[in-house]
Parts: sequence; C-alpha cells; structure tokens
Amino acid sequence: MKQIIISIAAALFLSATCTAQTLIDSIPYPGISQNFWGIHLSGDTIFLGADISGDVYFSDLSGTIFGQQATGYTFNHGLIRRPNSYLIAQDYTSNGAHLYEVSLAGTLLNTWTFPDVIGGHSSGIGDLCAEGNAVWYTMYYPDFDTYPFAYAYKWVPGDAAPIDTVPLHGEQPYGIALKGDTLLYVTDDLHGDPERIYSYNLTTKQDIGFVDLPDPDGDQSPRGMYYDGTYLYLVAQRIGGSAFAYQTVYIFEFDRSVGISAQRSPATSLLPNPAGDQVMIETPRHGSGTTQLEVFNATGVLVHGGSIVAGQHWMDTSTWGNGLYLVKTTGADGTVATGRLVVQH
Repeated sequence: MKQIIISIAAALFLSATCTAQTLIDSIPYPGISQNFWGIHLSGDTIFLGADISGDVYFSDLSGTIFGQQATGYTFNHGLIRRPNSYLIAQDYTSNGAHLYEVSLAGTLLNTWTFPDVIGGHSSGIGDLCAEGNAVWYTMYYPDFDTYPFAYAYKWVPGDAAPIDTVPLHGEQPYGIALKGDTLLYVTDDLHGDPERIYSYNLTTKQDIGFVDLPDPDGDQSPRGMYYDGTYLYLVAQRIGGSAFAYQTVYIFEFDRSVGISAQRSPATSLLPNPAGDQVMIETPRHGSGTTQLEVFNATGVLVHGGSIVAGQHWMDTSTWGNGLYLVKTTGADGTVATGRLVVQH
C-alpha cells in the first residue's frame, strides 16, 4: 500500500480511558471517475461499487484496478459481497428504494423494497453493511431539521418492518459499518453537517461520540465504509483542492476500543423495557415547562403523541402491538432525547 504523506492521529476519550483512532494509510484511484460508493473487502481484494455505471470494480490494496463486473444497474449506494452474490442498494427514489441481489456474474437473483420508516418511504439509502442475514442501512432521506436528523435501520430483506432503529447525528449519513456491538457511521457536509465518523453502542443504546475526518481541502465527501475486523476503510470522493480530484480509500486503525471526546446525547429512560401494559417514561430535565412526546412504531407511523410534564410519566401501552417503538421527547428548550421501547404482552 502507498503510505499517506500526511500522518494524522485523532486522540479519542471514553470516560478516563484514552483510546485512539489513527489514519494509517490511503489508497488513491487517480483517473477513475466512477463515483465509488459501496465498498467491501475480502482478503487482499477491494470491491468498489460505482454509482455511475453501477459496475463492481476489483482492486488490489495498492489501488490497481484489475477487473470489473456489470450489474445491470446505474447506481450503487452500498455493496455487500456474499459468497455467491452482491447486494446493491438503489440510490434514491421517492416511492421506496430497492435492494437488489445480483449473482457474481451479474444475473438478477432477488429484489426487495426497503420498508417504510420514520418520516415515510425509505427513499434515500446512504450505505449498507451486513449482520448475519440482516442488513444495516443509513437513510439520508427522509431527514429532519432537529436531532435525530436521520436514522439507521436493521432489516431482514423481505420483512415488512425494520427490527432495530438507531437515531443519527447529521442529515446526510452515508457510510455504515459494524465493530462488534458498535455501529459506526459517517456524515457528509451536503447540508452543512460536519464530516465526522460517529459511533453508537448497540448494547447500551447510547452515543459514544465522534471523530472529525482528516480533511485536506474542506470537503472530503465521504461515502461507503467497511470494517474488516482490524481496519476501517472509508471511500472519499475528493482529495486536494479540486472537486474533480481523484477518489481515495482511507484506512483507519483502532486501538483498544472506539471512544470519542464528545458530549453524549440525552437518553429517555423507559421502565420496564420490555414493557407490557404500561411504561414509565423519565425524560431529561430540559428546564421548566412541558415536554413534547412522540412515539413511532417500526414502520415510522406515529402511534402516540402529546404534551407531558417533564420528569416521570406513565404511558398506557395495553393496546399496542408487540414490537419495537422509538420514543422521542422534545423539551421546552428544544433539546431532543430518544429511547427504544420493546412491547411484549
């Protein structure tokens, strides 16, 4: 691999434990104008999904392209390589984007529509990553003006609804990857969002924090991500001072864990969880006044809403169906907190 000229280390902190995420290398692709987006690694081969031609390009770890495979589509907003096929996400459609499974020879095997989510149809897909037979994906549309600005979802292709939901910082979340029980995602600055890699603990359901991208020109334009168990690979559309400069894959190394020096988002406490016929909501003290409460089911439908007094509030869930719900509160000062509730009767 070609060693990057600029060595950048970002010191990150989790409680009192010092950890680090270090940019250790980069792989440039000068002369390639295919708008690489999806990325997957297998051994010494990097698979890159081209968001212009839709082809899957094959590269070695020095950045040499040694082949490509047509998929029959002209987009690639996320790439998962299975033993005998590729999963490819459609970029955007107002009626609900599609996930396609294509054989390694380019033959269509399966098609699914991403389910409806919070805010409407799953229209703008940012990126994909695999977890068993399920996929995680980021959504850049629908997006919102206040936190959570967007969401990531875990979904088994073919199911009617997601099986997990994560609130995200930034209206333009693209790349997504898993490191154990830590969900990593990156935000672009298209709507003024800082270009950062964020981390979220799926076990505690808490933000860990973020690290700013090593950005040589003020607009790195991050795309897809992939974690191979040791390194995090991030596709960037730009490097240097020109919008037409070459594409690059950045490689990050983690020390003991992912920790980030950022203020955590407030969480809404929900007890008991899973809940039966009732749940007690304890909202953060956003100051005096009332708190606005919204509850969405797994398909993004608002099932409950209204004003409650800040602090503890009991909510009747006896008529709700079993499943996952997102609870969102907005305080009088505009502070937003979220929590995930499971209802089991």
